Amino acid sequence: MLFQQVRSATIKLTYQNAVFLIDPWLQDCDTRVQVETPRWTANPMIPLPMSPSDVIKDVDYVLLTHFHPDHFTPHYLPKDIPIICQNEADQNQVRNLGFETVSCLVGDRLQIADITITRVDGRHGANNALSLRMGAVSGFVFEAPNEKTVYVAGDTVFYDGVTKTIARFSPQVIIVNACDAATSRGRLIMNKEDVVSVCDAAPDALVVASHMDTVSHARLSRSELRDFLIGTAYGGQVLIPEDGEQLVF
Repeated sequence: MLFQQVRSATIKLTYQNAVFLIDPWLQDCDTRVQVETPRWTANPMIPLPMSPSDVIKDVDYVLLTHFHPDHFTPHYLPKDIPIICQNEADQNQVRNLGFETVSCLVGDRLQIADITITRVDGRHGANNALSLRMGAVSGFVFEAPNEKTVYVAGDTVFYDGVTKTIARFSPQVIIVNACDAATSRGRLIMNKEDVVSVCDAAPDALVVASHMDTVSHARLSRSELRDFLIGTAYGGQVLIPEDGEQLVF
């Protein structure tokens, strides 16, 4: 298995010889304004670490955890690229952008050759009102013979649903969105304490911190997370890749 941190929540996962591009936000730097944040800063705040053509090279499938503008825009994606959505509502929104090969999960499982992908729930907000406002989000668990089980948690805080997913699948690699993004209504995704909670729930797993250093409503940087983990039992368990960096599992 090969993991590549692209930028923000955009990652590439080469898994059992299939290449998945997850949550592609390939929009040019400084071309979108992030709303509901104290800093009215153009987003994405940093450029892609490679050309868009290099990002989409060899991609077999695009997989969307949810349809938010920092997780999917049409920029630089070919209209015939196969896109898999969490539900029919997201599928319709993607089709409305002119994409031709769009599907959604029927039930919670998808089989691609000998790869099993299971959709699991997430909670996109630290309180019920906020999570309802943010809408449905998903994580995905990848399983295949001779591969490590991988849990892509997506945009979620740590809550009992994450604990249940870890207990159910015993993932060996867990990818978390961990920049502590927030609006005036509250926290949207994991913070540093949530990362520790994931480590405690899965002490034998490697935890990869993604969705870092790109959006203006983030409150936790890579360097701050690294400093927080120094001298703790979690320093060797949590990996914090830079944009463009590849990890082999």
